[in-house]
Amino acid sequence: MIGAGVIGIEYATIFATLGVRVTVVDKRTQLLPFVDEEIIDTLVHLMRQERVTMRLGEGVSGVEVVDGDQGRKVHITLDSGKHINTETVLYSIGRTGATETLNLAAAGVGADDRGRITVNESYQTEAPHIYAVGDVIGFPSLASTSMEQGRLAACHAFGVDAHSFPDLLPYGIYTIPEISVVGKNEQELTEEGTSYEVGHASYREIARGQIVGDQAGLLKLIFDPDSRKLLGVHIIGDGACELIHIGQAVMSLGGTIDYLIDTVFNYPTFAECYKTAAFDGVNRLG
Repeated sequence: MIGAGVIGIEYATIFATLGVRVTVVDKRTQLLPFVDEEIIDTLVHLMRQERVTMRLGEGVSGVEVVDGDQGRKVHITLDSGKHINTETVLYSIGRTGATETLNLAAAGVGADDRGRITVNESYQTEAPHIYAVGDVIGFPSLASTSMEQGRLAACHAFGVDAHSFPDLLPYGIYTIPEISVVGKNEQELTEEGTSYEVGHASYREIARGQIVGDQAGLLKLIFDPDSRKLLGVHIIGDGACELIHIGQAVMSLGGTIDYLIDTVFNYPTFAECYKTAAFDGVNRLG
């Protein structure tokens, strides 16, 4: 797998789960740097359990297809001089906007070297009457965010008031296991100089996790120790992309970690992780 972005890692974990020996190559030294490091550490541990080999901080200098007596092989040379022999290469180093045939220049709209169009906060291009949304404007390039961008762009174009939560978009990453996040992670808060505390809940301590056999799942809450407001929710494990919406709703309404302590969750559900993580976080306050 050349490229360890979201798509590359999703496919790497899919094939590894099916029993395929996978090697991941990427110039970056960390997987998915926008995701909380603790969540990524868990993912990397699980990938290595599935015998995935990581070649991070490595560039590819050559790919050669060789036909031999034992069939077709692919020979990959890395910038460091390492060699990888494999049967198949999946190349995934980011999306390119399909804009070459649109003659954007004639409309007064520009695109970068990867075909991505620059827009303002209302999704207007350099030509104010032309809007662009979705993958073609770059990160986060998710179906869910693209739909919301389209709604906001249409409302702006027709002068309709619209409200959204641009800082609380949930990200769903369909690796095995799933990852989903909303809000700030520890790295971002540390760089900002923002004080925070964390609370954890492991799936293995929740009845539902024991029932389904997910021993590695983790839900992590980050909150302000003074106001006790939630600052971020980070999940890896079964159902993470569904489970994240509870935290998203609490954050959107300005809720605190105490709400999760006072709320009763159905048993046995993964949602109970919120209550367990909230207790863990509050107990750290001293």
